[in-house]
Amino acid sequence: MKIKLLLIALIAFLFNACSNTENTQSIKVGSEGAYKPFSYVDKDGKITGYDVEVVRILQEIDPSLNFSFNYAPWNALFLGLDSARFDMLANQIIKTQEREEKYLFNAESYFVSTSQFVTRADNADINTTADLKGKIAGGVVGSAHTKILEDWNNQNGNILEIRYYKDLIPLLQDLVNKRIDVHLNDPASIADIIKEQNLNLKVLDERISQSPVYFVFRKENLSNDLIQKIDAALLKAKETGKLRDLSMKYFGVDQSQ
Repeated sequence: MKIKLLLIALIAFLFNACSNTENTQSIKVGSEGAYKPFSYVDKDGKITGYDVEVVRILQEIDPSLNFSFNYAPWNALFLGLDSARFDMLANQIIKTQEREEKYLFNAESYFVSTSQFVTRADNADINTTADLKGKIAGGVVGSAHTKILEDWNNQNGNILEIRYYKDLIPLLQDLVNKRIDVHLNDPASIADIIKEQNLNLKVLDERISQSPVYFVFRKENLSNDLIQKIDAALLKAKETGKLRDLSMKYFGVDQSQ
């Protein structure tokens, strides 16, 4: 009788173990790991950042989601998704028509990327976009914000002269040194650079544009169930204030929605 009870208990244990394994999804997340403050490796060698911590919050809310992170340069992230090296991407990605033709996006955004003008904090001549006529703007070649800058300038009678830079750091140095007057970017993206380099800059309040940020998935049936789980967890993260608190921690403002 004891042997029979032991066998029943063992079978029940194995059944529960198998059920738990089946209910847990192992999801490989692709992220740059070098895009501070959204995705980067800290001094202890651990990947962190706003996007990374959002994913970890989702796992806390829904323990059936088991995420692991893999780094790749920006130009290799979508290739990694295509080749199934990653199951999803978390790297400040916005929707475009070209991307939506090839990939799936979840429905709930987890961040709103904005484009706002940045200028010197001691520049009393520039406080709103109405003060930009005849000024010089700097833009990084290939940046989405530079495209937004060009479009805005065209729509406003080309009031700005635009100078182009290969990298952001030299551009910001020229801004501080009064070689250019303004730069268009997401304040959250450059907040760390401004802080670390102690740059005396200010952000104008007006949002030139805003773009919700989403997770990206391959176009396949397996992605649909994962997207539903992630969206459900994201809604709870918003309702409980966890996403807002995370945004305040990283950026000092709520850009979670």
